[in-house]
Amino acid sequence: MQATLPDNARQIAMLVTGAHFNAAYEIYAHVAVAEKEGMTEERLSTLVAGVKPTGLADEEEVAYDLAHALVTGSVLPRPTYDMAVKTFGQHGANELIYLVGLYCLVSVTLNGFNVPVPGKE
Repeated sequence: MQATLPDNARQIAMLVTGAHFNAAYEIYAHVAVAEKEGMTEERLSTLVAGVKPTGLADEEEVAYDLAHALVTGSVLPRPTYDMAVKTFGQHGANELIYLVGLYCLVSVTLNGFNVPVPGKE
């Protein structure tokens, strides 16, 4: 399956997920990618603190809301799902849900094996 989500939406979803699980390596790796893609230090700091940043673009807001709803363990609210479909199309909404699920697994696995941030072993 071809990835269709915009990079900024993908990074926000992955950072929301990593921050929720406090997965040090996950956060480290995706902060580095997000920095290279131009995400501001302020936004990164807010995301990794588990807080919704202000000034998100529409697609970023939808990615944040969907990821946050899923990692907090609730059923995805219908309005959030509908906004994801409206914003990204059905394929993109599905991709976003799969992405959050995958990074939940990645975060738990990294935490389970206590994978350290490079230089912090």
